[in-house]
This record gives sequence, C-alpha cells and structure tokens, in this order.
Amino acid sequence: MVYIYFIYGLSFFSFGLAVLLYPKMSAFIKLGAHFWLIGVFGIIHGISEWIDMFAYIEQTKTPVVEMASFVILPLSFLFLLYFGLISLSEQKKVSYTHIKFVVGTLLLMFAVFSFQSDNLYLEGNVWARYLFGIPGIFLTSYVLFMQKDAQGIETLISAKVYLFILSFSFFFYGIFAGIVVPKAPILMASIINYTTFQEYFGVPVQVFRSFCGVVSAFAAIALFQLLRQRTEMDMLKLSSAIEHSGDSVVITDRNGVIEYVNSAFEQQTGFTKKEAIGKKPNIVKSGRHSIDFYRNELWATILSKNIFRSYMLNKKKNGELYHEYKAIAPIVDAKGNISYFVSTGKDVTEQMLLEEKLRELAAIDKLTGISNRLRFDEVLQFSIDRAKRYKVNLSVILFDVDKFKKVNDTYGHLCGDDVLKMIAKIGHDSIRKSDLIARWGGDEFIILQSDIPSDEAQILVERLRHNIESYNFKDVGKVTVSFGVTHFKEDDTKESLIKRADDALYEAKEHGRNRVEVIK
Repeated sequence: MVYIYFIYGLSFFSFGLAVLLYPKMSAFIKLGAHFWLIGVFGIIHGISEWIDMFAYIEQTKTPVVEMASFVILPLSFLFLLYFGLISLSEQKKVSYTHIKFVVGTLLLMFAVFSFQSDNLYLEGNVWARYLFGIPGIFLTSYVLFMQKDAQGIETLISAKVYLFILSFSFFFYGIFAGIVVPKAPILMASIINYTTFQEYFGVPVQVFRSFCGVVSAFAAIALFQLLRQRTEMDMLKLSSAIEHSGDSVVITDRNGVIEYVNSAFEQQTGFTKKEAIGKKPNIVKSGRHSIDFYRNELWATILSKNIFRSYMLNKKKNGELYHEYKAIAPIVDAKGNISYFVSTGKDVTEQMLLEEKLRELAAIDKLTGISNRLRFDEVLQFSIDRAKRYKVNLSVILFDVDKFKKVNDTYGHLCGDDVLKMIAKIGHDSIRKSDLIARWGGDEFIILQSDIPSDEAQILVERLRHNIESYNFKDVGKVTVSFGVTHFKEDDTKESLIKRADDALYEAKEHGRNRVEVIK
C-alpha cells in the first residue's frame, strides 16, 4: 500500500511539474492563460497523497497531519475547480460574477457541513471530495477535451490523442476520487466508500486512482514534449524566414536598444550585426524628419500598442540616403506590457525615385523642359487662393511668337522647335526664382508672378521682350514676341484671369506685334 501511495503522489506531482514547466506563452500553441492552475493542483494533490502515505506508515494521524490533510486536499480541488470555471468564463459560458458566487457558496457549504460534524477531519475529507472534487475534476475533464481546438493543436493528431487520454483519465479519476470516498456517516459515503469498493473489486480504490495519475502524468509529459518540439520547429522556420527575408528586420527591447538584425538590414544599411546590436535604430537617422514626427507619430503610436506604418528617409553607413517603408509593431507579454518592438523595412528608393520622375514628367513640357499647362493650372489656383487670403499682388503674362507659322514653313519644324526651346530658356533666365514659366500650348508661353508690384511686373516683361528681340536664333535669325499682361482682382477666377491676359495678347497682335499690352 505504501508503494501505491508513493506512486499515486509521484504521478500527480510529476503531472503538476510538467504543466508548470511548460512555457505559458508559446508563440504558436496556446493551452489557455490559466493552464497553470491544474499544475498547482497536481503539486498540492501529490503532496496530499504523500502525507497520507506517511500516516499509513505510522499507522496513526497526529493532529498536525490531520489538519494538513484537512487544508491541503480541499485546496488542491479548489485550484482544479477554479481552472474549470475560469476556462468556461473565457468561452463566455459563465461570467466572473457567477464564478465568485459558485466558489463562495461551496466554501460556505463546506465550512457548515464539516464543522457541525463529530469527526471534523473525516467528514471534511468527504465533503471536500463531494463539493470541490467532483465539479472540479469533471469540469477539468471537459475543458481538457475542448482544448483539441486550441490554437496550434487543431492540426496535430498526436496532440489530440494525448489530450483525449488526459481528459478521460481525469474523468475516471473523478469517479474514483470524487465519488468513492472514506466511509463516513453521510448517506452517500455510507454506501459508496473505500470499504465497499474494495469488497466488490478486491483491490483498494487507491490503485485505480494511482493508475489514473500515472496515465495523466504520461499523457501530459508526452503532450508537452510534442508541443515543445512543434514550437521549436516553428520557431526555427520563423527564424530562418526572418534571416533570409528580403526586408530588413530589427528587434529592440522596450527602450529601443537593438537586440537583433537580419542579413537584409546589413545589406540595406551597410551596418554589420556587431555594429548594430546594442545601439539604437537612430544609427540610420537621416535628420530629414522632425522631432515631432518621432515623438508624436512614431513613439506615440507604438507606445499605445498600435502598429506604426510610414515612409521614412534614412541614411546608410556611408551617408547615402534611402527611402524605406517602415512598419514597427510592439510585442506584449502575458500581462499586456510591452517587451519588444519588431521593425520591418522595405527599401523603396527606386520606387520613390520613379514616382518622383513620373510626377516630374507629368508636370514638365517634353519639348522645352519647363512646366506644362497642367502644372501651371495647379500653381495658379493655389496662388489665387493665397492672393485672396493675404491680399498680395498677382500678375499673369501670356505671350507667343510673332508669325511663328512662317518660321516653321520657312525653316522647318525642327528649327521651329529650337526657337521654342531657346525662348523658354530666355524666359526662365529672365524671371525671378519665385516666378513660374510654362508652355501654354503651341508657341504660347505663360508666366505667373506673385508678390510683385504691377509696375515692376511690366518692367520685367519689357526686359524679357527685349532679350528675345535681341537674340540671334540659329538658322532663323531674329524673332519677336507679343505680350498680354493682366493683374489679379478680388473677384477673379482662374478662367477670368487667363481670359483677360489672352485679350491683352490679342490687342498686342492687333497693334503691330512685338509689344506689351496690359489690361488691368
């Protein structure tokens, strides 16, 4: 009998130890946040059976041993009961209020029934099994059975088999440890008890309990070993995928100190792992982003446990700038505290340069290299809005080449194109940096001037007219241009402003060409 008690206690102690040593926060397989409770049950329950073993050896129970048994046995079952109830709560089947009510009611019943009896320790043992053991063990059996659908287990056949074995071993243990109890002057305990069980089956009930404990320990250890191997394999796959990813990966602690970088980071930035680890990610800081960007956008986002995503301009070890699409995610522990930050980055320099080039091409006239009509329209609308808001001067100058058709007919279109290119260059060189010149269409050009008095705008136009008139164009010789000038009025729109400039240009043509006409 001593060996049976020893194996009985050892099996549950081993079961509890296996549960408590299994990582609670596996990255891939989760058996519930409260799984540790049945581990505590196993440890305490194993100790409870060893206490009974020593009492059996001594053939007597001292008051200290009886008191220890009276406390430890119901305590172990309470851990099991709470595990079952809290697991049901996670599945939204009961509320936490119901759990407190059930546990409180059972504790009250246990105290009343135990302390009003003549034999406190004996009947306390019986009531602990009835009130805490039966519901706790059978609920645990059910919860273990339902773990077959837990994350990471649903595809593991072997893990499901071990869970089934563990579930059914608890189910039968509920019969042998919760229903078969010491003989006591309680109706059910006087019928189904250790004595009647041994008379009927010929062996003590502790043999069956011990067998259930051994099966539970075997199933738990095998299950956790399988899950640990699966987790290690998945971690190896993940580690390999990260290391060979085409995107840079950086892992830092919660203070932003780098703990890991992958090969792509080394290739992208020029910093080696040895140079990066222990430093902060600001080793690639370009200085092109403001303090507010880092403080109010980046850090504010990740410290609030959200994922930060943005395009950033960073700097390589050799000082070269590169565009990067960055995503930074906080990693939280079981208590919800941030432990790490994982950053991934994709070098999008070529993409950004291509987009910039496309934007430039969309806004540039292909022949002359100055802005096109689309670009001018955008800037003009912005300038009109600004002029209305801040009451600043705004002038529009529209001009074209006099008798340009004759140039094309006489010298050919290639020469005509050269004339347009040179006029665009002279116009660009004659205006201020803040002004905008664009090709309006055909041989027409348009200039936008902001924050300049009307008389100064007319002086600039005269200078431009003179520069073009005095220039000797290759193969063509001299050409002249006519100008139409107008100034912004409070009620002007983009269309009305350009029409007035066009009307002024028409008047310049009508009055002899190679001249400037102004319509205010």
